[in-house]
Amino acid sequence: MDLHHVRILLLDQTGVTTRSIAELISAIQAVRYQLIVAVALPQALTILTTQRIDVVIVALTAQTSELNWIQTIREQAPIYPVIVFAETIDEPIALHALHTGAHDYVLNDDLTPSVFQRTIRYARAMVAQGLAEQQVQALTFALATAMSAAQQVEQQLDVAIHEIQTPMTILLGYIQLFERRVASWGGIPLRERKMLNTMRLQAIHISRLVKTLLDTNQMATNYGQLQRRPLELGAVLRAVVASIQGMRASHLLVLRLPESAVWIDGDYGRLMQIFHNLLLNALKYSDIHSEITLTLLANGQISVRDYGIGIPDNALPKIFNPFFRAQNAQSQLGTGDGIGLAVVQDLVHQHEGSISVSSEVDSGTTMTLQFPCTVRPNRLIELPALIDQLDEVLQRG
Repeated sequence: MDLHHVRILLLDQTGVTTRSIAELISAIQAVRYQLIVAVALPQALTILTTQRIDVVIVALTAQTSELNWIQTIREQAPIYPVIVFAETIDEPIALHALHTGAHDYVLNDDLTPSVFQRTIRYARAMVAQGLAEQQVQALTFALATAMSAAQQVEQQLDVAIHEIQTPMTILLGYIQLFERRVASWGGIPLRERKMLNTMRLQAIHISRLVKTLLDTNQMATNYGQLQRRPLELGAVLRAVVASIQGMRASHLLVLRLPESAVWIDGDYGRLMQIFHNLLLNALKYSDIHSEITLTLLANGQISVRDYGIGIPDNALPKIFNPFFRAQNAQSQLGTGDGIGLAVVQDLVHQHEGSISVSSEVDSGTTMTLQFPCTVRPNRLIELPALIDQLDEVLQRG
């Protein structure tokens, strides 16, 4: 897509709009606009199938049938941004035009070079966002299908990770373009703020999808060789709570440990991942200021208790399935793709442990883990976190 050479298809029955827009774009120097005019809907559809078009403008008159043109264009050529132009238009008609598929509208009284350019950029960004969302949904569905065929997981995952570059390139390109443009404006208009926010949210969504892909790939390859060593579970849990407490000050994290140390043979990084996922899940589905309790017993049993939305009875048997999310969890904003608990269960099994769940809707959930305990080693092996701190001290010295 050439950002400096934009081909506009104008559907204009009367020719009045053609003259107005032709005069306007002749005054714009930064972008070269090429105007292609159609006087009827069939002619416009033919042009869309035979020529490269960047944006479609539909000139509205008093005829209500023109609103049907918008719907027809969106159905037969959904990849094109559609803008409604009118000499005068009331709010209900404008909303109807947007409802039938238009991405934006502009009035003759407001028609200036800057408004015209911003409207076109906004409409094109909306289409790019829609295409990116469709690709993300298609990738997620393809990934779920690949998970059901274990022998093809790695191949499908490589394809998905490669294909994800397309929507990411679109989003980042627009974000960079708009950031440069708005820097030259005196202020950021509401439309541009919404547009930048949409791009940012899509980038975040794709970043989360990449994490899902990576976690799934690790599950498919059995996480490689676990780096197991004698670890004191209480110290691991203290490190997890400390890492989360600073960014989750709105919740009360309670850690309960036994009087004696509990030792297991485990992979420090993977254990941190297990409890991070469980605590973040508990925080995500709990109200602010509610309590999250992490309890370790002397026999190596660990429970994570929250008082959040809970899990319906019919969802409990599937809660550890990849990509499954309970119905009440899907209504939560900012939730993930349903891979976290599957990763937790797989890692727990890698440690020869077990995990179970008990829950009641609107009363909270308890995740219970059991690890095989070992005796305290004769020679203590430092936690990797302590080693990292010592390395940092040495580097500063």
